[in-house]
This record gives sequence, C-alpha cells and structure tokens, in this order.
Amino acid sequence: MKTGIKSLVLALATTAVLAPVGEASADEITVGIIVPMSGPIAYWGTQFQQAAQLYADQHGNKAGEHTVKLVFRDDGGLNPARSRQMAQELVVREKASYLAGLAVTPTALAAAEVADKAKVPIVIFNAGTADITRRSPYMLRAGFSQWSVSVPLAEWAAKQGDCKRATLAVADYAPGLDSLEAYRKTLTQAGTEIATEIRIPLATTDYSSYMQRIKDSAPQCLLMFQPVGPQAVGFVKALESSGLSSSGIKVLGIAETQEVDLPVFGDSAIGIITSSIYSPNNDTPENQKFVAGLKEKFGPKAYSDMASVEAYDAMHMIFEMIKRTDGKGSGAESIDSIRGMKWVSPRGPVSVDPDTRDLIQNVYIRRVEKMADGSYVNQTFFTVPDVKDPWKEQNPE
Repeated sequence: MKTGIKSLVLALATTAVLAPVGEASADEITVGIIVPMSGPIAYWGTQFQQAAQLYADQHGNKAGEHTVKLVFRDDGGLNPARSRQMAQELVVREKASYLAGLAVTPTALAAAEVADKAKVPIVIFNAGTADITRRSPYMLRAGFSQWSVSVPLAEWAAKQGDCKRATLAVADYAPGLDSLEAYRKTLTQAGTEIATEIRIPLATTDYSSYMQRIKDSAPQCLLMFQPVGPQAVGFVKALESSGLSSSGIKVLGIAETQEVDLPVFGDSAIGIITSSIYSPNNDTPENQKFVAGLKEKFGPKAYSDMASVEAYDAMHMIFEMIKRTDGKGSGAESIDSIRGMKWVSPRGPVSVDPDTRDLIQNVYIRRVEKMADGSYVNQTFFTVPDVKDPWKEQNPE
C-alpha cells in the first residue's frame, strides 16, 4: 500500500501529467468514476454507470462553460488494492480533476488515499461506515451512513412497530457493526429488550445455524443488516427456508430487498420492512423524470434503485462544484463551494451538511408489497424527514 502511494507522489512530483484542480482546462474536465463492473455486485456497477451517464447527458455534458468527460474504471467491487490502483491511474494518466464512485467502505478508503495525495475531491457513491468522511478532508458522501438509516428503522420498530423484544443479526464488518451499535442503542433507549446479537462473517453461505439462533432467542422482531449481493440474497432466502419469514416475527432491514432481487424472493419477501434513502415508486415529478429517463436511454428493462440515485446525485454535486468554481478551484475550494447546497433529488429534498460533508435527507420506511400485476415493490409508508448522520451528532469532533 505504501509503495503505491509513494509511486503516486513521485508521479505527481516528477511528471507534468496532472494539473491541480485550480489549473483545469477550460475546455474539458475529467471525472474519474470507479465502480464494480465485475464481481459479486457488478449489477450495481451497471446502475452507477447508467445514472451517471444519464445526468451528464441531461446536461449536455456541460457544467457551466466546461465540457465534462466521464471516465469509468472497474474495481471488482470488493478489492481495495484495485480501487487504489484505478484511482491512481485516473488521477495520473487520465488527469482526473474529480474522483467518484466506490460501493463499499474498504474500496472507498483506498481510493481516498489517492485523492488526499492529489488534493482532488472524491464523491463516494455508497459506503456506509459513519466516520469515513472524517478520514479524508477531500471526501463527500452522496449515499448515507449506516447510522442514518439504522436509527430511524429502530425508532420505528420500537414506537410505531411496537417491538418489545428484538434479535439483531448483522454482517461482521464495519458497516454491519455500525448498524448493530445503532440498533442496540436506539432500541435500548426506547425500552426494547435485546434478546441476542448475532454477527455473521462475510464469507458465510450456510445460514442454518444463524436461523436456529434467531428461533431460539424467541424475538418479537428481527433487525438485520446484510450487504447487497449474495449475502443479502442468501440471508433472506434462509429466512424463508427456515420458516422464520412465516413465523410471525417482524423482519426489518436495510439493504436486503433490493429491487433487482425482489422477483427472486417472490411472495416470501412480502411484509419485510426496510429503511432506505430511496424507493423507485416514490410519486414525485423529480423521481418520475428520473425513472423515465433511465428507461428511455437504456431500454424498458432499466430500473432505478438506491445505487442509481446515489450516482445521479453525486454527478449533480460534481457538476455544481465545477460551475461554482468555474473549473478553477482547488480541491478544498471546490468542496467549500457546495457546503450547505440544497436541491430536490429523485430521492426527495437533500442538502450537503456544511460540517460533515454528508447529505441531509429523508429516510423512507418501506414494506415489500405485491402489486396487481404480480410485481413486487418496496412501498414507502413512513417518512423521516431531514435526517443528519446520528453518529456524528452523538460523537462531535
């Protein structure tokens, strides 16, 4: 790792291949976007690419007077070393003035090391660990922290959901542990008893022993978090095969019922409640335009999800930084230019927290429902407005 960063520093110091952000060409500004085009979450790479391209096309690939060029690179989804390598290539070889993308915390932090050395802004599409924006002054988050969706979910479960006894089951890595802490603290403060806590390794493929532990704990509700992809799909399928999904236990989660996976689950997912920053069936003009735009550009099978709206809004943040600095600001000046910026996204009203560089946004509590045409949707039934990252609120610098 250190060798790679030293190589980047040497490249920046001894070659003229990278101009600082303040010296960006007036004609074209390159945005380097690192997404998982291969690997277990490659479908998110498709969502990221399509939404980013849609935003650029809708704006004529222009930010103010500047032409914006999007250059995509594949990090394989779960490969920090490759993310670092791709970030270095984009900054040094492609002369990227902005970096964006990344789907998980380890890859985001790896790419951020390069952004720090090059002093370029990096807008993270999706990485849930709460403290990552404190690890780099050049990082902004276009997604959400685990705390910002876990706390509203737990509050709903305890109050509106009348959950008096809960089992917590999370993936055993940083975002999962953030959810675990947020669930525990929020539920305990609300008077809910924690029956047991279960940490599940990321490499797990057989969930039978964990399903038995959930049964044995006899909870009224189960609060879970498993990352998108094979682990979320495997866990939800295990709930069905073990009989837990039809046992009367209220099942709540975050990323487990992605739109792409709902047809795979079928009726077994009906009733699962999740917390998210977005639902594609939200009935707003901005969301309708967004969903229609994706289908018009990429075909009738194109769909929108959380990944799509994260990439779309990240492009808005970058285009605005370019416009507000006329493409000539330093990395720090570019970031400062959008602190506090507000807009109406397909996800709803959002703003850039001027202190944390996270987004302040609505969180939607949704339930999987079956529509008249036989399709399945995450139907929003409760909205928590203007959510700031609770972890940072509780742990000020």
